[in-house]
Amino acid sequence: MAELAVGLATDLASEPPLTVKTLADGTCRVQQCAMQGQAEDLSGQAGPHDGRTGGYSAWQGPHLGLTALLYLSGQSLPVGGFAWSQGLAAAVERGHAGTAEGVRRWLWGVLRLGFARNDLPLLLRMHAAVCSADADALARWNALMLAGRESRELWQEEIQMGRALRRMLHDQNMLPPWPLPDAAGYTACFAVAAVMLDQHARSMEPYCDAAAQQRAGLDAACAYVWSWLQNQVAVACKTVPLGQTAAQKLLLEFMPAVPQLAAQAAALPDEGIGSSLPGLALCSAGHERQYTRLFRS
Repeated sequence: MAELAVGLATDLASEPPLTVKTLADGTCRVQQCAMQGQAEDLSGQAGPHDGRTGGYSAWQGPHLGLTALLYLSGQSLPVGGFAWSQGLAAAVERGHAGTAEGVRRWLWGVLRLGFARNDLPLLLRMHAAVCSADADALARWNALMLAGRESRELWQEEIQMGRALRRMLHDQNMLPPWPLPDAAGYTACFAVAAVMLDQHARSMEPYCDAAAQQRAGLDAACAYVWSWLQNQVAVACKTVPLGQTAAQKLLLEFMPAVPQLAAQAAALPDEGIGSSLPGLALCSAGHERQYTRLFRS
């Protein structure tokens, strides 16, 4: 795995950063909001500032789905993610990721060769299936996800975290009215939770159009990646060990890549889904017999 990941960080680092989308006249959306707020102030429609900063009087709060995704990607969500290392603990033990640079290369490899080509495309398809209440499609994509978990521990992680998230949704009366797959994994349940929590944050208002559904799916994919990254960096802090400053440096480095990975996954056709991470599979399988174990995988 370490060999497969060599050079990936350099490739992604060389990519230009994501730019703010512009309007037809070349004005970015942030500038448009600011100008709109200034216009309202000048016309008197917004009233006196009352101590508020100019240009923000029209703000109605964050995007309604944002709070739901912050909740879903939070490390305090009781799904047991902290107990699993997804092979990283074994990679550290074997010397593949025994330094901050080794962890960096390992994570880039998993993200570029695994998440962008398998996990995120499947998550986006599951999200679309939940939005359209297509139980058959959700079951089909869930089965493909489980088939790609190449070791017993990776498969158990997907099932057990999915069971925990499903139980949490059930306790909060947030499961959809149609049946989920009996062996719904974490990714499938994450898609369900993203849709149901988003609708809850919107006061149960349905999506207005297909484009809104797609945007919500991409947002959920970003939250899914970020939650995984936080967990992996926490694992590295305990096993390498990685200092807190180095850990934050890693997270900040990966931050711009998260939406790029989601966009790459969205562009992948059905026949292109799938990945091969033999190093990860071997480390995960070897972890089952590792002498000292802090994690379940």
